[in-house]
Amino acid sequence: MSFVLKELNDFRRGITFLPGDFGALSQLFFDNLSTLLGILGSIFAMTGPGFGASPDLVNEVAYGKIVPGLGLTILFGNIYYSWMCTRMTRDTGRPYTAQPYGINTPAAFAFIFNIMYPAFFAGEGTPDERFIKAYRIALAANFLTGLVSIVLSFPAPMLLRFMPPAALLVPIAGIGFSFLGIQQMSEGLAAPIVGYMATAWVFLGWYAGVRIGWGKFKVPEALQVIVIGVILGWATDLSKSEDVDDGADLVKWYGPDWSWTDLFADFSDMKDFIGTIIPLAIVAVASSMMCLVSAKNAGDPYPVREAMIVDGLGTMLVSLFGSPFGTVLYIGHPAYKRSGARSGYSLMNGVLYIAFSWFGIFALIRSIVNQATIGQIILFVGLLINEEALVFMPKRHYAAFIVGLFPSVCDWVVTIAGRAPLSGFTSSGQEFNTNLPGVVSPWYGILGWQRGALLVSMLWVSMLVHIIDRRWLQAAVWAFLAALFAMCGVIHAPEAGFEDFEDATWPSCRDVGDSVECWDHGKQWQYFVAYLMMCATFGILEVVGRVFEDVLPPPIQDETVDMFKDWYHVPEDKLVEKDDTSKGLRSKGEKLQDDPSTDANSSV
Repeated sequence: MSFVLKELNDFRRGITFLPGDFGALSQLFFDNLSTLLGILGSIFAMTGPGFGASPDLVNEVAYGKIVPGLGLTILFGNIYYSWMCTRMTRDTGRPYTAQPYGINTPAAFAFIFNIMYPAFFAGEGTPDERFIKAYRIALAANFLTGLVSIVLSFPAPMLLRFMPPAALLVPIAGIGFSFLGIQQMSEGLAAPIVGYMATAWVFLGWYAGVRIGWGKFKVPEALQVIVIGVILGWATDLSKSEDVDDGADLVKWYGPDWSWTDLFADFSDMKDFIGTIIPLAIVAVASSMMCLVSAKNAGDPYPVREAMIVDGLGTMLVSLFGSPFGTVLYIGHPAYKRSGARSGYSLMNGVLYIAFSWFGIFALIRSIVNQATIGQIILFVGLLINEEALVFMPKRHYAAFIVGLFPSVCDWVVTIAGRAPLSGFTSSGQEFNTNLPGVVSPWYGILGWQRGALLVSMLWVSMLVHIIDRRWLQAAVWAFLAALFAMCGVIHAPEAGFEDFEDATWPSCRDVGDSVECWDHGKQWQYFVAYLMMCATFGILEVVGRVFEDVLPPPIQDETVDMFKDWYHVPEDKLVEKDDTSKGLRSKGEKLQDDPSTDANSSV
C-alpha cells in the first residue's frame, strides 16, 4: 500500500500543465475526434428505411456502448502513459514527454469494412438483428486482437526480424489507400464546395505548414479543416438544423456499459474473420514498436514490452465495455516533445474524452460537423500511413508495395459495389437510387472523378504539388484552369456543355418518412465555384506571403522544381568522347558498363 501511495504522490507532483501541454492537448484531442466522427459516420451508414437498421437502435449502440467504452479506455491509456512519463522523469532525472495514445484508426476502419459490413450485408434476419450480430462479432474480434497483441509482445523483436518491413506495413497501407483514402475522400468529392476546400486545407495545414493563429498560438491542423468545413457545410445546406436537434436530444448521461454478454454471444462466428484479426494484431504490435523507436530517437526511451502490453490490455478493456475498436500508441511523439509538452496533455485528453463520451456530447458534435469534412481528415491519416510504409522500405520493394495495395482495393470495390445505388427502385410511388443513405455521398463522389479522370488527375496533382512546395501563384493558376474545365462540363459532368449547369449532376432521391429527400450537392456550378474558392485561397496566400514575409514558410526550392533549366547543358561525364580501342564514338557511361571490373549488377 505504501508503494501505491508513493506512486500516486509522485504522479500528482509530476503532472505538468505547461503551455506545450495545452498545445499538444488540442492536437491529440482533434486527432482522436476526427477518427471517432469518421467511425460513427461509417456505422450510421448501416441505418435507413427498408434496408438499414433503425436509427434508434444504432444510436443506442453507438452512444450507449461504443463511445462510452472508448472514452473509458482512452482515459485508462492516457493516465497510464502520463504516469509512465512522470515515473521515467523521476527515475532518470530528465524531462520526458508522454506517449500520445488513442483510437487505432486503420484497425477501426478495417473492422467496420472487413467485419461489420460483411456480417451486416450478408447476414440473415431483420436489419436490426443483422446489425446487432455484426456489432457482436466485431466486439469479439477486437477482444481477440488485444489478446493476440499481448501474446505477440513477447516474441515481437524476433517476429520483426523474421518478417520484412513491407509485409507488416503494406496490409495496413492498403486500408489507408482504399478505405481511409478513396472511401473517405469521396465523401467530399460529391459535395465539392465543402469537400474540395477541406481537402485543400488538409494539404495546406499538414503538408505546406499553413496554420491560422495569433502570435505563438496556432490552430491545430484538424481544427482548421473542421472550422472551414462546418462553415461551408451550413452555408451550402449540407448540414441541417434538424440533425442538430436530434443530436441535442442524445446529450444525456450514459456511463459505462459492461458488455460481457454481447462479447461472447456470437463468438463462434468470429472464425470467418481470422484473416483480418491476426494481421491487425501483428501490425498493432509493429506499430507500437515503431512509436517506441521514434520516442527513443527523440530522447525518451520507454519500457518496450510494458507499453505493448498496455496497448493490448486497452484493446481488451474497450471490448469488455462495449466498443469493437481498439486503442494504440500514436506516431508523432517527437513533435509533441518539440512543442514542449510533458505529461499533463495526456491526462487532460483522457478526462475530456470520458466526460464527452459518457454525457453524449459527441452526438451533438457529430450533428454539427458534416461527414464530407471529416472524411478529408481521415484521408490525411491514410496518406500518412502510406508515406510511412514507403519510408521504412527500400525502393526496390516499391513494386511489391504497389501489388500489396491491390487486395484492399479489390475489397473496397466489392464493398462499395455491393451497396451501390439501385436504379429504378421505387417505394411509395417515388423512385430513388440508393438502398442506404450513407453511400450516396461516396458513390456520387466517385462518379464525379470518373468523368474526365485523366484530366482531373493532371489538374489535382499539379495543384497539390504546388501546395506542398508553397508555390501559391502556380497553385492558383491550376485551380483556375480546373474551374474553367468544370464550368464547361469537361470534368465531373456526364456531358460537356452548359445545359445542366444548375441541375444535379446525378439526381437521386429517397424516402424519408412521409417525404422525399433528394441528393443535390453534385451540381455542375458547385464544382466550378469550389475551384474558384481554392483559387482565391491560394491567391490570398500569395499576397500574404509577399506582404508579410515571416507569416508563412518560404517556398521549397530544390532540383525538381525546374527540370528544364540548363536543358542543353550536358554534364561532363555524359559527354561523347573518342575511344581509340573501338575506333568509334562512345560515352563514358558505356565504357563503364563494358569494363569487366564493373559489377554486372550495376548495368542496365
